[in-house]
Amino acid sequence: SSVMLGTLYPLFVDALGLGKISVGPPYFNAVFAPLMVPAVFLIGIGPFARWKQASLPELAVRLRWAFGAAAVVALVLPFAIGQWTPLISLGLLLAAWIVTSVIANVASRIRHAAGDGSVWQRLARQPRGYFGMHLAHLGVAAFIIGVTLVKGYETEKDVRMEMGDTVTVGGYTFRFQGAAEVPGPNYRAHRGNVEVSKDGAKVRTLHPEKRLYNASGMPMTEAAIDTGLFRDLYVALGEPVGEGAWSVRVYHKPFVTWIWGGCILMALGGLLAMTDRRYRLAKKKAAQETPASGRSATQILAAQAKRT
Repeated sequence: SSVMLGTLYPLFVDALGLGKISVGPPYFNAVFAPLMVPAVFLIGIGPFARWKQASLPELAVRLRWAFGAAAVVALVLPFAIGQWTPLISLGLLLAAWIVTSVIANVASRIRHAAGDGSVWQRLARQPRGYFGMHLAHLGVAAFIIGVTLVKGYETEKDVRMEMGDTVTVGGYTFRFQGAAEVPGPNYRAHRGNVEVSKDGAKVRTLHPEKRLYNASGMPMTEAAIDTGLFRDLYVALGEPVGEGAWSVRVYHKPFVTWIWGGCILMALGGLLAMTDRRYRLAKKKAAQETPASGRSATQILAAQAKRT
């Protein structure tokens, strides 16, 4: 909803004749964060808040340690990574807040769970919808970490490289070993040979390509990507600049995988919650009660959700 509101706002301004707003990174950096910060903060509060019975002082007491731990992470971690900025600290604060609130809620749920048994037995008795909710919340945290660290710590260099030249980006050394002409199924290409190493140890060899398609004559750049859990490395060939030299663009993007991983966790959390048998039973019961009570199934389900 925050994304939709931020996207529609320029359209309303234009329709009312109040001018035009360029929708790009500067606009979304200024509008998206103020809309998302309260929503993300409520993710941590939601599992603790009883419907229409939430007491702010009670929530503050129950969540004070979670927020304190998140604040420490947000203040200390950027210095450990290498650079502190307000936006990086804010992003890590929100992500850590979600994680610590999930831990606090699970601990509270186990502590007050009905029946005897070990911690694992009490945890196993929780419904699937409960685990699905927290899995989706952890996905939001992973997504925020990925976006925050990519925007805060990504580095790139656009350089002229000859055979044997090196460039260092993000702690990785890229050595250009030239480019050779290779045929493709429907194109001709120059394929680069770039050796990547870190601290003297070889990581892998990347092969970016500059392609020229036979049918259209259109040149295309095919970047070479090395994907890892904590960083992605990109190498792209630009144009030849004479005597075997090429313009080469190199990127180091930390935690890009966490963006996609967060989206996958959110989807898996939703699917897990959908398998909770409580919702199927509630829907079946509502369908049976609808003719007798005169209320719609939606009204009955809403009443049952309020009671639980």
